[in-house]
Amino acid sequence: MAQSNPKMALKPEHELEITALSYGPYGIGRVEGKAVMVPQTAPGDRVRARLVDSKPRYALGELVGVVHPSQERQVPPCPYAGRCGGCPWQHLRYAAQLDAKQRSVEDALRRIGGLADFELRPIIAAVDEYHYRRRIRLRVDPAHRLGFHGAASHHLIEVESCLIGAAPLNRAIEPLRRWLADLHTGIDQIELVSGDAADELVAVAHSVEPIAPIDQSACEALVRSQTINGLIAKTSTRRAVWGRPWITLAVEDDLPLQLDADVFTQVNAEGNREMLRQLTALANFHHQDRLLELYCGAGNFTLPLARRVDRVTAVEAKRTAIANGKLNAQHFGSENIQWICADVPHALKPLVRQRQKFSKIVLDPPRAGAKGLAADLAALNAGIIAYISCDPATLARDLAALSQQGYKLGVVQPMDFFPHTFHVETLALLTR
Repeated sequence: MAQSNPKMALKPEHELEITALSYGPYGIGRVEGKAVMVPQTAPGDRVRARLVDSKPRYALGELVGVVHPSQERQVPPCPYAGRCGGCPWQHLRYAAQLDAKQRSVEDALRRIGGLADFELRPIIAAVDEYHYRRRIRLRVDPAHRLGFHGAASHHLIEVESCLIGAAPLNRAIEPLRRWLADLHTGIDQIELVSGDAADELVAVAHSVEPIAPIDQSACEALVRSQTINGLIAKTSTRRAVWGRPWITLAVEDDLPLQLDADVFTQVNAEGNREMLRQLTALANFHHQDRLLELYCGAGNFTLPLARRVDRVTAVEAKRTAIANGKLNAQHFGSENIQWICADVPHALKPLVRQRQKFSKIVLDPPRAGAKGLAADLAALNAGIIAYISCDPATLARDLAALSQQGYKLGVVQPMDFFPHTFHVETLALLTR
């Protein structure tokens, strides 16, 4: 177990200046030469902080008060800011958030990846700072209260609305609260999902036990309301549906995909479309390309890219996502897609053994990244790899591994999908 620094323990409350932001909900200052991470702070703040934990390389602090506020600080417009854990950067001006995200990408690539020769482009700001989320996940406690986890805790913060949630999602919170009050079945969490059309809003309720027969009429009444037109109730093994369980998302103006609401989709629809525009511009797809897409989901990029290339091999582990992708491909007459339902590491092995060749590879892995896949990716001998990431640290690790396989990192394009949080999307282009 790490030992506390005894000198710091003698004086647990300190005044310090915040000089930077971490990739996380903390500002960084120094006490006695050691980095101290303090939440709800901004670069340039002079604050008082109480030390709550000390590690060998850093300490964690709790904000006691702001002695002198930074010019980067603003009054959070959300009434739950500081208590709710969803938007830890609402106290920062948006320009400061963008600067911090740009720096976090560059720092990860240089410090973690050991990468130096690349073109880091200015971060692309979100179209909307607020009401950009098409999906929100609400927690439910035994008293049927709806809300989000508190900052750095599992304590529920009850909410009436969410400032970064789209308007249709917020309109659904009160009807859900009334529905929960009528239920005999215990619900753990509810995901609200909205589509492009005004009447597309689906609630996805998660519980340990299936919806009880006595609650059927309440579920039917919920989807007959003017606010929610679909309900999916899920346990670990069962799925029940009332009303219309799908939404429509246009990844391009003439390509509206119909997707089950419980299949993964990007929360920021405008950001998703901008990512597609950046991807197509940088990778320069053409009609002779053979494309391998890894972690393809329900075809978010697969369907639009299939219209630009000769053939796509699309790999995804989630069966429901693949099923959605196939239905949309059939609807739009996309016959040049081979869908593979498998974990990506397992799918790559036979492609390498068969000496399959692809001119370009697109991968969009989850936060954990694509650790251990660099050698197999390189064996496919694609001229271009486009890597889309939601975590700078795992991106840096994987880009370093690909560079050791002979790939050169070129353009790196950060994008802000998640204003008022520290999360950042990044598109990186590698060539060989």
